[in-house]
Amino acid sequence: MLGIETGGEELGVALWRLPEAIGSAPTAWRLVDETTAHRGHQRADSILLMVDQALWRHGLAPRDLALVGVGRGPGGFTGVRVGLATAVGLALGLGVPAWPVASLEALALHAASGEDPDRLIVPLLDARRGEVYGAAYRARTYGDCEPVLAPRVATCEAVLSALREVAGPASAPALVFGSGAVTYQVASPVPPDWHRAAARHVGALAALAWDRAGRNAAAAPAVDPTYLRKSDAEIEREARDAG
Repeated sequence: MLGIETGGEELGVALWRLPEAIGSAPTAWRLVDETTAHRGHQRADSILLMVDQALWRHGLAPRDLALVGVGRGPGGFTGVRVGLATAVGLALGLGVPAWPVASLEALALHAASGEDPDRLIVPLLDARRGEVYGAAYRARTYGDCEPVLAPRVATCEAVLSALREVAGPASAPALVFGSGAVTYQVASPVPPDWHRAAARHVGALAALAWDRAGRNAAAAPAVDPTYLRKSDAEIEREARDAG
């Protein structure tokens, strides 16, 4: 199966090989390939080329894909839209389901080892305009994240302040990472790749949901984006109209 994440500064593509038996634990899955690259300007062309190259490296063809998982945002307006459109186009062409998942939850899975299930995981994506997209989770097991703070767009300080109110003063230090954490210098000491697109975790979340649904394509959620705020073009147009 294929995972795609395009909402941030990096593009990500990952391939997973899943057992034929439904209900297999993620420990039985095999990550075949993962590629991350700066998004550049030709986003749709770049992501399709990355998919093609990943398949080629392992002697696979598009017809070998059974599922296309994709990050639905929040993230950059154009990036999220292009990622969803690419996933839908591939899925329709192959006759397989496109399965959107929450990009922040996928990013949080970088830290979901299950070793400290009470520790707060706080993924932050740079939303520009002085804001971040942020949320907070606790990960009981890989792929099973408990939401603690719902996804939102706000200043970095506002997100962390809301987190302190929810978590309380006795909570252990949170793991904070992602492009927003780097931009506003609040990142925890984590591996550098935790700050980048989480295509493998997008694929894993989609595969888990698909598997729990009995691998029934009809159970796939609607492929709609989570933007959390208006696009830059809409904001600028409203500012012109107000002026």
